[in-house]
Amino acid sequence: MKLSLLPWILAFGLFCTDLPAQIVNIEEQRITGTSDTVHWYGHLRGSSSFVKVKNQSFQFQSQVKVQYKSDPHMLLLLLNAAWLRAGGTDISRQAFAHLRYNYKLSETWTWEAFSQIQNSPVQLLQQRVLAGTGVRWRALKSKNGRQRIYLGAAWLWEENLFSGDAPSNSWHRSSNYISSTFRAGKHAALIQTTYWQPVIGYIRNYRLSSEWVLKVDLNKHLALTIEFDYSVDQNLPQGAPKEFIAWRNGLAFQF
Repeated sequence: MKLSLLPWILAFGLFCTDLPAQIVNIEEQRITGTSDTVHWYGHLRGSSSFVKVKNQSFQFQSQVKVQYKSDPHMLLLLLNAAWLRAGGTDISRQAFAHLRYNYKLSETWTWEAFSQIQNSPVQLLQQRVLAGTGVRWRALKSKNGRQRIYLGAAWLWEENLFSGDAPSNSWHRSSNYISSTFRAGKHAALIQTTYWQPVIGYIRNYRLSSEWVLKVDLNKHLALTIEFDYSVDQNLPQGAPKEFIAWRNGLAFQF
């Protein structure tokens, strides 16, 4: 089992809105380090920061991944929580849990089923529950297996409970994504995942999310990570931030 920690963040910024719970880009969360002999795989990350100039600001983030893989089965559990407080006010607070099961149909096709619960008070999202199922197709795999492209399509049902006077709603959505991994040698990788999730029959109500991660190994245990996130959620009530942009630089330590 491999344990990975994110002990500090070098820089955290470039926000268009706060830290909302948008789309969970689960393709990015898949753990690919398992082998035929190691069925269980774990991953733990955490970070915190405290700054005081005139006012105090505190940020905390944590993430837990647990994956079990034994062909043709794969089970993935993902837990995530984040809290940002500045000047005595909670700027952002979010949490989610995601459970996913994969069944490998062939070398290129995989069936998936998933469920998720999340909340994001800053977006007036008291609770979102969803469940769905679909297929994933491996469109490209290089001879050495280091370059890959996946396409996914699924149906999902969701129920949204909002804070205040905003009415709750539920939708059937089409969930579509493209995910790619490109590696330069053994020490650098660029990973991206882009989701588009329109309501079936009402395309103007959609969620869009794109995440890019560049990881460069500095040595056997230390890596530099550069991340860029962009997302839009058109299903949020009036007054809630619908757009999110973030740029993060960090160091990752694993052993």
